[in-house]
Amino acid sequence: MLKYILLFIRKGKLMKNNHNLLMKMKNLEKFSGAIKRCVAIAMASMLFATTGFSLDTHPVKAQEVSSSADKIEVPETSKDAFKKYEKISGIGEDTILGADFTYYQQCVNPKNPEWKKTYKDYMSQPLDDIFEYVQEQGINTITLKVAVDPTENDNYLSLNEAMKTLKAVKQSKAKIKTNLVLLYSDSMTYANKQSLPNGWTKEDAVKEAQDYTTEVIAKLKAEDIAPSIITIGNEVNCNFLDIKKEWDSFVGMASIAEIIKKNDIKVALSLSKPENLQWLIEQFGYAKVDYDYLGVNLYPDDETNSYVENLKKIVEQNASKVQFFVSGVQYDRVNDKNTANVYTQADSVYKLLSATIDEKNAGGLIYTDAAYAGSWKSFFDDEGDAQVSMAIFAYAQGNQPDTSRDPYKYGDDTGLKQQKVTIKKVQNMSDSTIRGIDISSYTALKKAGVKYYDNEGKEASLLKVLSDNGVNYIRIRIWNDPYNEKGETYGGGSNDVKAGLEIAKEAAKYNIKVLLGFHYSDFWADPAVQLLPKDWKKDKDNQEKMCLNVYEFTKETLEQFKDAGADIGMVQVGNEISQGMMGIMHKTKANVWQEEEKSTIIDSYLSAGARAVRECTPDALVAIHLDNLNLGMYKDAMNAWERDNVDYDVLGASSYAFWAGKNMLENVRKAGEYVASRGKLFAVLETSWLNSQKDADGTVNMANNTNGAVYKVGPQGQADMLSDLYNAILSNDNGLGAFYWEGAWIPVRAGWVNWKYNKEMANEFGTGWAAENAEGYYPTSKLYYNENPVWGGNSWDNQTLLMIKVIH
Repeated sequence: MLKYILLFIRKGKLMKNNHNLLMKMKNLEKFSGAIKRCVAIAMASMLFATTGFSLDTHPVKAQEVSSSADKIEVPETSKDAFKKYEKISGIGEDTILGADFTYYQQCVNPKNPEWKKTYKDYMSQPLDDIFEYVQEQGINTITLKVAVDPTENDNYLSLNEAMKTLKAVKQSKAKIKTNLVLLYSDSMTYANKQSLPNGWTKEDAVKEAQDYTTEVIAKLKAEDIAPSIITIGNEVNCNFLDIKKEWDSFVGMASIAEIIKKNDIKVALSLSKPENLQWLIEQFGYAKVDYDYLGVNLYPDDETNSYVENLKKIVEQNASKVQFFVSGVQYDRVNDKNTANVYTQADSVYKLLSATIDEKNAGGLIYTDAAYAGSWKSFFDDEGDAQVSMAIFAYAQGNQPDTSRDPYKYGDDTGLKQQKVTIKKVQNMSDSTIRGIDISSYTALKKAGVKYYDNEGKEASLLKVLSDNGVNYIRIRIWNDPYNEKGETYGGGSNDVKAGLEIAKEAAKYNIKVLLGFHYSDFWADPAVQLLPKDWKKDKDNQEKMCLNVYEFTKETLEQFKDAGADIGMVQVGNEISQGMMGIMHKTKANVWQEEEKSTIIDSYLSAGARAVRECTPDALVAIHLDNLNLGMYKDAMNAWERDNVDYDVLGASSYAFWAGKNMLENVRKAGEYVASRGKLFAVLETSWLNSQKDADGTVNMANNTNGAVYKVGPQGQADMLSDLYNAILSNDNGLGAFYWEGAWIPVRAGWVNWKYNKEMANEFGTGWAAENAEGYYPTSKLYYNENPVWGGNSWDNQTLLMIKVIH
């Protein structure tokens, strides 16, 4: 579940809606510096910061732990996630808190360099000493499994690999025990698979095992890396060395234990789930097996913890000097059903560990494949980043290491909402000033399961929250048919008329005005791409029919919005049409407006759209949208529109500080002045700023570089940019205000580790900037880079006015 935070902060008292101001300005033929302002008092600003409401993507539902019916509540941040866990009574220095590092060498020195892992801490910072780090997380024992003569595929089980790790432990600053599990096989052994190594015979197996054990210990002692514990076999019950006679199996184990003990190394036995543990303990006694620890490997289910409690009691009653522990176990951290996470994993470990410990038994457990980076059950992910679930070992001991992790990777609280923001006053802000946000992706996000919450944590309409915090306008893009022939979405919000109507109906409940932005395309229309709708391609050479298409689509759409109760305050005909529109693009001149033949055709389309607006919604303003602040282009475009008698009220601009450069504010003022000199209103229809330079959903952000802009990255920078922009816009009498572009377009599931899920949601609901299904309509060059797909998630998540957080 995602949480996002937003607040529109207003200073001062704003006048009631003054539609008459807009209508008066709309009907003026020309503006001059002598025009008086309609507001007598200088009004304060409405700006955007990052506290206020939250947003999530799934119903509030805790995950069930695999080992119990308890539910695990996922915290807002990992930092304090485990403070609810108390020190386990009876835990101490003798408790085995183990991590299996058998795969460690394969991860750090693989045969294929591309598979190499760099182990990192919770904040994704490389570790200089991994063993010191895991000790800080509560681990006190490193376990390594060793096969006799493993094949190339099983080389991770070789003694040489184990010795490398033992040397690394020795060189570490960590004071940590080691446990060597001798498999007495060439491969991994299990309860029903205890295969002898190649060259060993059943008749001589015990003698071979004795010699092998002696040889291994000698090698380890020669390197001064002898382990603290040697475990005889893995999941051995009555079939050690695949010996069929149970008694001979027990005697063989006794002879091996004697060798280990003579070398001052403690002995552990590892059993598979025994059916009669009391009988086994008796047999070990009769055979004089000298052992210190009795372990059991587990494959957990709902009964595991109670089962372990019973085993512990049997050991306490029948072998009181032996320490019972779990010699191998692991839990899902990730699964296909999305019912597992680091918190369910940690909770399962804590409860099982608790079951092994009491006043009579120091207990403990060894976590299988703990360092197998990338495994869905390990304590390190595919990037080599440590997972906070490992820290449960420290909390179980009453220690509290810092479990803060990279919030952008995992979707935790980024801390943006805690940042204090100073809002600079905006001159000339009135209630009629457009304080707008483009929320075109809203419908798609809701369909993907996104829910919104207010400051008190109560589920609420996004539009209500916006209204409560000062927003008086929303912008909705309109695409003709953003679906392929199979009805699959192109993505980008799936902004057909139906999707827009859902937003407009909700806006009407809170008296929020609507700007409808017609792209006259089935997908994104911008300076580089202006594609005709599929259904209009057959008419592309028939100007009259094309005009009719524009007129009818515009009018029919406006009628539907009127019927839905939308308060349509402005209609934008075309989107960022600086270089062309509806398939007609510039070629020979600096811009399309200098090419009279082409611009004349485009102007006829604009006029057709404007005529529909005048007939259907006569009180609405007609806007034409360019993507820049280039006065030369403004002159060319406005000359062409004047030449062809295009009926419009507002010239709207896109103005992004990271693209517009250091002179953006001065250019905004000059643009407003020039547009006023031509008798038109001016508005910024798209703007935004960075709240972070980090990706939060696994799709590369469209903008990460500030490109020399003066604003800081973060909430304060967003507030500063907006206040400066408003001051620049409103410095001219024809300045209407601005729309923050897609201020609520957040990942469906925050955290770049969730890239796959976000791509799936993009394909199903259209929540990402583009879906795979757009191929065939939208240029392939836009959807792929070096043959790799770039469609999928959200490329704008670092520019929203919302703080990201995920709750499962």
